[in-house]
Order: sequence, then structure tokens, then C-alpha cells
Amino acid sequence: MASNSSSHALSRRQFLKVGALVAGTGVLAACAAPAAAPAAPAAGGAAAPAAAATSVVVWYQDWDGANKIMKAAKDARAKADPNVTIELTPIGFGDLLAKLLPSIASGTEGDVLMMYTDWVVGTDVTKVFLELTDIAGGAKSLGEAMWPAAFGVLDVPGEKVFYLPWLAGIRGAALTVNQEQLAEKKIDYLNFKTFEEVIEAGKTLTEKSGDKISRAGYSPRSSQYQLLWSLIWQMGGDFFDRETGKWSHSTEIGEQAAQLIYDVYWKDQTCDFDLFTAEYDAVSQKLVSIWGDGAWTASVQTDSAKVVSDNIVTPFLADAKEKVLYPQHIAGWGLSKRLADQKDKLTASLDFAQYIVSADSLIQAFDSYSGVCMTKAVYTDPRIEKVKYGPMSKRIAEGMWPVAKYPGDHVANQAPASTELERAMRKEITIKEALANMDTYLQDQENQARERIKGS
Repeated sequence: MASNSSSHALSRRQFLKVGALVAGTGVLAACAAPAAAPAAPAAGGAAAPAAAATSVVVWYQDWDGANKIMKAAKDARAKADPNVTIELTPIGFGDLLAKLLPSIASGTEGDVLMMYTDWVVGTDVTKVFLELTDIAGGAKSLGEAMWPAAFGVLDVPGEKVFYLPWLAGIRGAALTVNQEQLAEKKIDYLNFKTFEEVIEAGKTLTEKSGDKISRAGYSPRSSQYQLLWSLIWQMGGDFFDRETGKWSHSTEIGEQAAQLIYDVYWKDQTCDFDLFTAEYDAVSQKLVSIWGDGAWTASVQTDSAKVVSDNIVTPFLADAKEKVLYPQHIAGWGLSKRLADQKDKLTASLDFAQYIVSADSLIQAFDSYSGVCMTKAVYTDPRIEKVKYGPMSKRIAEGMWPVAKYPGDHVANQAPASTELERAMRKEITIKEALANMDTYLQDQENQARERIKGS
């Protein structure tokens, strides 16, 4: 969930701000107790512990939740193999984003590298990270251990694997509710069957003072760009051709999908643009009943703002032709390509990366984090039921990942396109103009990225 829209950038700052208050908020979370041996997500993935003393440098995003999970993982690996020293290098979000690709290009990067998939979507990932397909157990085993959709975020050749999926807030693919406000209206959100029911509930929950909305029953403001993609697919359309690289929001179905979101503001009137500037802050002030900023917000709002919240998978349209959801970008781990020539360090680095995405490392994350991971073993492990947000995360992950879909584009910065959609929702330009502007920008970015990849 890195910044690929203006709303994304805001939530990233909020992740870091709240991370100091609540362990495990944002995209990372607290780690489980150490295990006696590395627990890889794919059978046969990890090789035997390195025999000689080996040092592994790990780069990761520096904030409270990440520091906790990485320290616990380091301690666990020290017990499993005392010959391996894990050197943790915490780096601030902005600095890590700016440093990662240039360091890889110059060969000065760490051995194990945390990243967000939208950081590398505009590059040739085969030139960025070491291929993990065979050494991590094979594409088939990885696809059985983790939901396959998580490997489809980037455009990669064949069934090759270049990163291990980790955690995600899934903006747009999950809705979060203020439980108290829905209980007051006797709304059973766990039994929503369609997206239309969400809108109807939003109408019931919306409160007005005169002609002005004083509480938004349902706000799509933070997630409307991601929601647009899901709606277009569900209506039987498409907006990007992975083979040709052509963007095409400007279609009849694209207009219908955008109109549906537009109607939430202007026809259904469950939200407007005057009640608040930042949806996240408005939720904390109990000014929003249902929102789509991401599954991660349930834990932050509950623990930090005392807004008791719960998540649901975003329901499909009643007449959905394809039942899929776009869950935005994810956090994951890559290995340095330099390790191909350093067998012992490669073994130790892979062991550590696989441990980080294992159930033994991840389960306790959900004691304070309400997003999801992609490792199936986390949710089949009975320990997940005993952590605070474990059952919630399990319900969302098992309901969402099997229907998750990514377009496979190469545009790293979606913010200008998101801004054009926002302008249409605000009646500054027409929906037709917005979609055309989006396509123009996205096509230019896609073409540039493909030229870079072709020439790399």
C-alpha cells in the first residue's frame, strides 16, 4: 500500500504516526515467539543452516511495528542457527523508497529487502530481485502455501517468483464499519450480500443537520479509485490489457462504474466533500459509519481512537458478471541478486525471509494488526484464533484472496489518475473527461515503463 494516489500518501503518513502509539498498525505488526527451526511457507523451500559464520543485512521500513517484528524474527533465527548474524537496518519509508532501486543498481543494497510492489511495478523485476522460484520450493508449492493472486501483482515472466508476499491493508477490497453506529440502526453488516446493500445501509446511517451531512453513512472517498477497478471488472468490462499495455477506462462500462460511485455522493447522499478533509480523521471523530480505507484501519481505530470497528470483504454488485476485487498493492520481501554467487549467505538470507512470512512469525502480528497476510498456514493454525484480530483477519483473508485480481500494469504513480477521478466526483469535470484524462496519463506512464524495461 505504497503511495499511488493522493489518498494513499495520506494513509502512509497516518501509518507512521499511529505506529508509534499502537504496536503493529500500518502494514506491519508484532512478531510471534521464536520457533526452534525455520518455518518456510513452501515445503522443501529452505536449505540447511549455513555451517560457517554468516552475516545477513536486512533492510526494512523503520517504525514501531516493524521494529518489533524484526527483532523477534532476529532472536528466533539466532536460536535456530547461532552461526548466522542478522544485521537489521531500519530505514524510514521515504528514505527506503528513494534508496532501494538506486542501491540495487549500484550493488550496495542489503541482502534481504522489504518493499512495496508499487515501488517496482514500473521496472523489470528480473533485474531487481533474485529469482526465488526453485530455491523457495517451486511456483506450484508457493502457490499452494500462499494465495496465488499475491504473486500476480507484478508482471513477471511465466510462473517465476521474485518476492515473498507478506502483509497488506487491501484498500477498497475490504470495508470497515463503526460497530456501535451500525448496532444502533440494527444493521447486520456481516450478512451484507451485495454492494447495493452497503449503499442502502449508508443511507440509513447518514445523518443531516438541515441540508448538510453531519455523519456520512458510507464514504467511498479514500477508496474510490480502487473501487472503480473492481466495479468495472464486476460489470464485465476491463480497463487495462496486460498483453498490449493499453489503458481504456473510457468505455461505456467504465462510465457506468464511475457513475455508480458518483451517485453515492449526489443521488444516495451518504457522503459529501464538505464534512471532512481527511476520511481517516473523520472516522476517528465518529463522523463516518462505513469506509473503505483498508482492513488495517479496524485495529487502529479500535485501539487508538476507541472507535470499535470490524471488517468485511467488500460485497460484489448484485448482478456481478465476474466476482473479483482489486486489493491494491502489497508489502513483500526480495533477495539481492548478489546472493546468487554467495551460497552460504543465500541460504541464510532465504531462511530468514521465509521465516518472516511463516505462521510462527506472523500470527502474533494480528494481536494488534487487522490487515491480512497471504500465507495460508497462518489462518489454518489454531493460534490465530487466540490473538485479538486473528479471527477478523482470517475471515477477510479467506474471503478476499480467492477473488483478488491485479491488472498487471507498469504504472508506479497512480496519483494523477486518482486526482482526475476525484475531480469528476466533485463535479469539477465530467465523468467522460475524467476517464479520458486518466487514460491519457496512464498510457503515457505505461509506454515509458515498457520502453525502460525493453531497454534494460
